[in-house]
Amino acid sequence: MRNRSSLASLAGFLAWSASAFATDIYVTGFDDYDTGTLSGQAAWFGPTGTWAVSGSTNSPFVPGSVIGPGVQPGVDPVGGKGKMVRLCTERFLDGRTKAWLDLLNSGKWAAASAGSNSVLETKVKLFIPSGQPVTCSFGIMISKSSYETAGGFLVSAQTGAISLMNNGYAPANRTATGATVRLNAWNEFTYRCDVSNGEGKLLVNGAVVATQNTMLSGSVYASNLFATTDSSPGTSNAFGFFDDLSIAAVGTELESIERGFKGQRREMA
Repeated sequence: MRNRSSLASLAGFLAWSASAFATDIYVTGFDDYDTGTLSGQAAWFGPTGTWAVSGSTNSPFVPGSVIGPGVQPGVDPVGGKGKMVRLCTERFLDGRTKAWLDLLNSGKWAAASAGSNSVLETKVKLFIPSGQPVTCSFGIMISKSSYETAGGFLVSAQTGAISLMNNGYAPANRTATGATVRLNAWNEFTYRCDVSNGEGKLLVNGAVVATQNTMLSGSVYASNLFATTDSSPGTSNAFGFFDDLSIAAVGTELESIERGFKGQRREMA
């Protein structure tokens, strides 16, 4: 009975703490979106509430599009439910494609981060097919401004190896984490960027795999769905699939609570 009581108390405390130290900015599974290009589709009402995409892709593809199961060429992501976003690689070497919501000019980040919520948290599920014809990577890029990359992560479409971005997305700005994920499978990524001091943390399928502490800090423009092309693609295309996206402002206290919860679970086991 003691363990049940302790677990119930802890669960109640966690529920209160999570609401106290986290403010959702946007959560979507993309099921209420129209199929077709993501560009211009509305996420919320008000200024800069629509998605933007950029990148030059081979016709007939667009950088970011909303698709339903069974309509994408060459692969049907196993376990995908409803609609999702397909990101296509750039058609030029060292190019990039991305899709984002403007968190800065919309005022969304300022409102959500008021007080002690200085950490931008992005959660997303990512499916990368194997056998891609273009050397490329997919992930999340955090932009400090409309032209400055702060940080983020990338997953190699050839090996599943995960790297962190730091002040840019070029190979010279990436640091290998030593962690990998399986291709042809959905994996959940949680990337936390402390805008106040440039510290970052990456969790994969619930486990911490890497941290960093030298990102550009002080402001945030967007959290981008991102692809980068590392070899000359010619007329070839590669694709990554994104689903169940959530963007939130959280407090650093939330991580301490999570560590405490893990310790409590060990004690009660």
